Amino acid sequence: MSGYQMNAVAIDNSASYGNDVCTLGFPAVQNVESLPAAPIKWSWSCRALDKQDHWYVDSRKTFDPQAGDVVLVRVKNIRNHSRIMTINGERLRLYPNDLMICVLGNRYATDAFEGEVQSLKRLYLLTGAGMIGTVLSRNSGTKPPTEVEFLGYLMDRKGNRVNLKSLQYRPPLQTSLPANIIFVIGSGMNSGKTTTVTKLIRGLLDKGLKVAGCKLTGSVSHRDLLELKSTGAQDVRDFSDYGFPSTYLCSREELRGLFNSMLSDAAKSEPDVAVVEVADGLLQRETRMILEDAKIKSHIKGIVLTAACASSAIYGIEQLKNSGYDLVAVSGIITNSPLYIRELSEHCEVPVASSAENSSELADEVVNFLQKKQ
Repeated sequence: MSGYQMNAVAIDNSASYGNDVCTLGFPAVQNVESLPAAPIKWSWSCRALDKQDHWYVDSRKTFDPQAGDVVLVRVKNIRNHSRIMTINGERLRLYPNDLMICVLGNRYATDAFEGEVQSLKRLYLLTGAGMIGTVLSRNSGTKPPTEVEFLGYLMDRKGNRVNLKSLQYRPPLQTSLPANIIFVIGSGMNSGKTTTVTKLIRGLLDKGLKVAGCKLTGSVSHRDLLELKSTGAQDVRDFSDYGFPSTYLCSREELRGLFNSMLSDAAKSEPDVAVVEVADGLLQRETRMILEDAKIKSHIKGIVLTAACASSAIYGIEQLKNSGYDLVAVSGIITNSPLYIRELSEHCEVPVASSAENSSELADEVVNFLQKKQ
């Protein structure tokens, strides 16, 4: 243990700096003696950790970085993300040289960044919840990413590197899933999935049904989980509750295990319906893997497709029907345009239900669909 401490920085949580910061005590030891003592912003992505516990930061770069590793970083250049959501739900402004506790992860976002865990160099904020990685590409409409500098891995009392996936994820020993699972899948990113999910949940609750709300895939985001919680659903959870900073580049086995764990836990609340959001779009790697998995497919009653326009909806309907899925309705951004709805109705008979204002229309479609499936 003494060899470990010679290259470590103790995190002293005894000082009072508010709910979202603690202090680093920097002893005059190798690799860290030039660093000043400063408050730390604990990002929301690391909310599973008890910041009142005693942690260490190992400044040696002796580990190959992995998705889920928790690290201490310093803010270098502030660009796209100028604020960070903290562990206690406060959205704090970033300043140069701020210290943050973040998590390494991969991101696939066609409207923002493509990022991967590759090395400890060229690290950037991938989400406002504190996931970081190396940016491989970005949408031209998105500002360059905020740059951070790696300072060390978070370590526990025993000298073990802290990895959220290793800490939180355990495949279920037994699976007992909800009887009625409805997937909400988009033709692409920002097609209205989260809005559709939340409005659908609320509409079902208004009809007196018990509902579980889940987000199966994506990149860690406080916004998505808070939107689910705002509906009043009996049970709410997402992939980050199981230690996944994101699901991008996960294996098929991990995705299946995550599905079983999440829905088994959701089933404990005995919901009448479980509404599950799948991130990004039909062409995205993990979405395809989930839809192609026979074991997952056997539990899905139907799919609500969100789309941005008529042509994307038509493509999505064809793909899902060819894969043997039952379509409940089309919703999302497309329902903002009467002309898009008219175009779609000329090519297919799948119901179109708005999620913009009154959620009863979409909820009615789901209830009628499930009654026919009984």
